[in-house]
Parts: sequence; C-alpha cells; structure tokens
Amino acid sequence: LEELVFPVLGPALEALLGEAKKAKCFERKRTAFNALDYLTEFLYRNNHLKSEENRGDVAFEDIPFVAEEWQINPRPPLPLSLLLSETAAAIILQSAWRGYIVRKDPEIQELRQWQIEWRQTNADVRSKVDEFWKDTESGKLAKRSVSSRGSRVSSASRSDH
Repeated sequence: LEELVFPVLGPALEALLGEAKKAKCFERKRTAFNALDYLTEFLYRNNHLKSEENRGDVAFEDIPFVAEEWQINPRPPLPLSLLLSETAAAIILQSAWRGYIVRKDPEIQELRQWQIEWRQTNADVRSKVDEFWKDTESGKLAKRSVSSRGSRVSSASRSDH
C-alpha cells in the first residue's frame, strides 16, 4: 500500500486540496467543485503507466470511460446557484429587489393599471390597421386595373385613327 498507492495518491490529494481551496470549498456549504471529478481527471492525466502524449490537456468529459458512462447515465446539469459567481448572483438579486421596489410604488401601480385598461380598449387596433391596409391595397389594385384598361382603350382608339 505504501509503495504502490500512497506515492500516486499523495500528490493527487495535495493537488485536490489546493484546488478545493481555490474553489472556496472550505468557506461555503455548497460549491460547483466536484472532488471526485477532479481526482479522476488528475489521476488520468498523471498516470505514469500510460505514456500517451495527449493526456495533459484532456478535459474531464473527454476521458473515454467518463464519456462512456455519461452516455449510459447522463449527469443532471448543475443548478444556476452553483454556476454563478458571487458578483453575478448579487447583480441578479439586486436587480430583482430594485424591480420589486419600483413596482410597489403607487404611481407605478397606477400607470400599470392604466396600461392594462388601455390594452383592453385598444386590443383590436392591430386588426383594424391590417384591415385598413388590406382594403387600401385591394382598392389600389382595382383602381389600377380600371385605369390600365382605360389607357389601353384610349391607345387602341388612337391607333385606329
């Protein structure tokens, strides 16, 4: 055990602790950092028994046995709360709170109520405008066909004389 496992696992655990510290795992209850994924990737990249050149830049999901397992048992996506940085999460929370404060203002509520009533009374404006343009276009087409017939008749009567 001391000759085979510890020489390989010791540096992996040191690197794991360093990465966990970077991910602030010791400061928070929940993080996006997955220690088993990191350990698997580290051991795959640093396997001294396999001398493949491209192992140094392999992402976790590109490791062959991981990709094969994920095809059989896909992993659910991480919740948004784990993917956002503290700054991004703070911005989302602050904007939601500011929006709530603004919508709570009585003047804004009155404006929103007026908008609702206005939309209800003018709900069919779009259909009226569409109908107007349809009538206008069909009227123009009818006028064009009548005027083009008249011009044909007048030009034909001119050629006869």
